[in-house]
Amino acid sequence: MAEATPIRNDELLEIIHLVKKEPSTENIVKMFNAVVTAQLLAPVSLDKDPTMEENEVFLEKDTTISFELIKAAGGDLYYPVFTHGEELKKCSDEKDQHTMKVTFEDLANMILNQGKVVKGFVINPMGENICFTADMIESMINSMKKEDAENGVNN
Repeated sequence: MAEATPIRNDELLEIIHLVKKEPSTENIVKMFNAVVTAQLLAPVSLDKDPTMEENEVFLEKDTTISFELIKAAGGDLYYPVFTHGEELKKCSDEKDQHTMKVTFEDLANMILNQGKVVKGFVINPMGENICFTADMIESMINSMKKEDAENGVNN
């Protein structure tokens, strides 16, 4: 069995830094596109410890997974997600921190399908601190649907 490959989003990080230096529409669109295709790390709590066999993690049936939340200065809740393990460690030095690989689609579904109690997600909150609100997520999804329709792609 192949060794698990660590999550790294170097291209996304480069684009985030570019947007911070030069927030042009073109660079922001590049960042949105990179976020949509990225695999990110989300810290989670599990009510039952997982088991590991040959680099595969197994959860016991009916394990409850709770995604960690962070609170913004105004009190709004966001899901923290991370581009790589080193960024995650800035937020938590727990030795046995559980993480889950998530995508933009996963996050969008979690945020938009629960009545917007959670206001969005933030990438690398202790570093780059790029926030995606529910409104931004909806706009990104609508843009992708419009682009797919223009290109004749069915969802």
